[in-house]
Formats: sequence, C-alpha cells, structure tokens
Amino acid sequence: MWKSLGLPEGFIKYIFYERVDAIRSMISGKSTDKEIYLAFTRTSPVVITYGPAGLSGSVKMVGFIPRKEYLGESLNELRSIRERSTGRGFRGIINDFLRIAYDEERIDFTALGGLELAMKHSWINIRETHKATLLFFTPPITSYEVRCSVEIHEDGPVWEYLNLMHDVFHRVPGEPPGKHPAYVFRFEEIYDNSATRKGFGRLIWRRSETA
Repeated sequence: MWKSLGLPEGFIKYIFYERVDAIRSMISGKSTDKEIYLAFTRTSPVVITYGPAGLSGSVKMVGFIPRKEYLGESLNELRSIRERSTGRGFRGIINDFLRIAYDEERIDFTALGGLELAMKHSWINIRETHKATLLFFTPPITSYEVRCSVEIHEDGPVWEYLNLMHDVFHRVPGEPPGKHPAYVFRFEEIYDNSATRKGFGRLIWRRSETA
C-alpha cells in the first residue's frame, strides 16, 4: 500500500517496521530498558503548533489508524479486546494489538492519530489553524519532520477507535470509557532531518492530488 503512494522506504521502516520489531522484542523479553525507551521515540513525537496560544511544542503519543473500509471491523475487535483486557496481562493485549493495529492491509500509511489529554496549547492552536508538525527524533542521529493538516474528531468511528486504543492500555478498571478529543494528522510533507548526508532537512515526500 505505502509503495503505491511513493512514501519513502526509510521513513516507513522507521515509523512502521521498526515499531513492530520493537513490540515483538518487548513481548519476547529480549529488549533492554534502554532499547524500550528508544523504541518509544517512534511513537511519541513533539507536536509543534502555532496560533492563539503561541508557538508550542508538546510530546504526544500517536499511532496508525485503519483505512475507512477496515475501520468498522477494527472497531468491533477493539471493543471485544477492551472488555476482555482486565487480568489478561501486557503480553496478551500486545499480541491482539499487533494483529489489529499493525496489519499492513488495514492501515492508512499517510496519517497518524492521537488524543488530546491536556486541552491546552495544542488544542487551542489546532482548533484555529488545523496545522501541525510532528518532529520525531531517535538518538543518536535519526529524525523526521512531518508537516500535517489536522482533523479534530469529537465523535464518530475514528474518535471511538483512538479512545479504545488508549483504553486498552491505560483505562483503570471501573473507570468510564475515554471520551477525549482525537486528532488525525494527515501527512502533507515529510523531511529527513537526520544528521546524515541525505538528511539535514531534505524533502523526501509531498502529498499528491491522488494520495
């Protein structure tokens, strides 16, 4: 899917395949603490915004979302996982999570989703501009800058999907389901900001009219 959109292989390896490898390594118990912390940098970019709240940067966890034709199926599976998640342990949840959230046939490789938990600077700015830049950095040298248009979802299937993803891992038993505003960051441009000969702010992808 991602190849047909002309997305750069290095970026997809970083944002998708290396995420999957890190999760599998965590499940197997082979990852050191240092490797786990580094792996999380692929899921937690700095979200840079501007607007009425001023120029702002906020670290937020983001993840892939299904394409429209798979969203209903994925929602049903996540609802079931949430109901069965209590007492199952981290490993059982992760295995289901991999099967649903990292299925290459299902996901949209040109967008990432996340939740707004703080309701402060990012929320104020994105509501005004619907723009953001995601800045990823994994030490010592790898970095990508992803300039995005941003959708806000406060109800509907995408909103439910992203809240369910959060609930599966973070909801305390007895608490009501999450109802946080959700963002969809749709890629407009991707830059390689890595400290390499091919990096230092080089544009490597731009959304076309058909993407």
